[in-house]
Amino acid sequence: MQFLYRPPAPLQEDLLHLIFEHAPCPETLAYAALVCRAWVFPAQAALYKDIQYSPLAPCRKDALLARTLRSRPHLLRFVRRLSLVTLWTHSPTPELCDWIALIPMHHLRDFLWTWERGHLLPSFLSLPAVQTTRNIDLRGRLYTLSVVQSVLDLPHLESLSLELSGDEQGTLACSSTKLRHLGVVAHGGHSPPLDKLLAVVGHCIKSLRIVSTFGDDLEGDSALVSCILTHCVDLKSLDIAATGTPKPPFSAIEALIRQFVSLEHLRCSTGAVPDIFGAMPRNLQSLQLPLALSQEEPLLDYLEHETASLSLDSLELISGRDVDIDRITKACRARQVRLRRYSE
Repeated sequence: MQFLYRPPAPLQEDLLHLIFEHAPCPETLAYAALVCRAWVFPAQAALYKDIQYSPLAPCRKDALLARTLRSRPHLLRFVRRLSLVTLWTHSPTPELCDWIALIPMHHLRDFLWTWERGHLLPSFLSLPAVQTTRNIDLRGRLYTLSVVQSVLDLPHLESLSLELSGDEQGTLACSSTKLRHLGVVAHGGHSPPLDKLLAVVGHCIKSLRIVSTFGDDLEGDSALVSCILTHCVDLKSLDIAATGTPKPPFSAIEALIRQFVSLEHLRCSTGAVPDIFGAMPRNLQSLQLPLALSQEEPLLDYLEHETASLSLDSLELISGRDVDIDRITKACRARQVRLRRYSE
């Protein structure tokens, strides 16, 4: 058998860093390019599919990534998810961000933006790839609702997650939107900005995730529940979580469940009263919640009730050692329900 030597195929340096996980010497680069020539396309697709990038960090890796994507724009078609982190109020270094503007339209599916200080920079929202992305996650303080409006106006937006302090100023107008999922971290609990947001998008969303200070202000909790019931009339999925330390059972969730008779997915991490199982919608397919000892018998009754849990397919429980998980496991097996249990 005769081996023919061929010059090494060009391969991006940061791709080789990923493969060999050390600073390669020139000889290693040459051999790696030869060996990995057949891997180039699938490896590039995997490497550049999900990018976490901080253009202000003095990191050689980020600078190398920017240089690679600027000089080899054909790699930009692989980018599907971009997690951008900015830290300051001034704009990031232009030569570290200009490649983001070159990402083709309709290629970027997920855009996550975290800013730890200062304002959200509207220049990024005007980039072609961001204009056509489907999922946007904004993690930082929004000072005005005008920024939220600019995001809601994006024509292809299907999922939006953001944070509200409760002090945001301005108004929101109803727009023609494809939005189906909304996630809100309400640091201030129920607030006028949250009311305004749900008023303009509640009619179109099918999935809602609310993270708030449940249990600290019962009057505010009731107002938030009333707001959700008023504006979100056709929910299929509901996720309620409490910030901070574990809270006592949240009784108002029962009102939410009774209202949304078409609910298919429910996740509640705040704790719930035992009567919650009597209010479960018949279409419910997946359920996740913390389980206290007082809820064990009501849960078993729910699982053994043929009509009540007819559609249930998945059950995830967070429980302590005092709960008899064996009985619940047997009941789930009898109903062919997948059970996952997490310890507190």
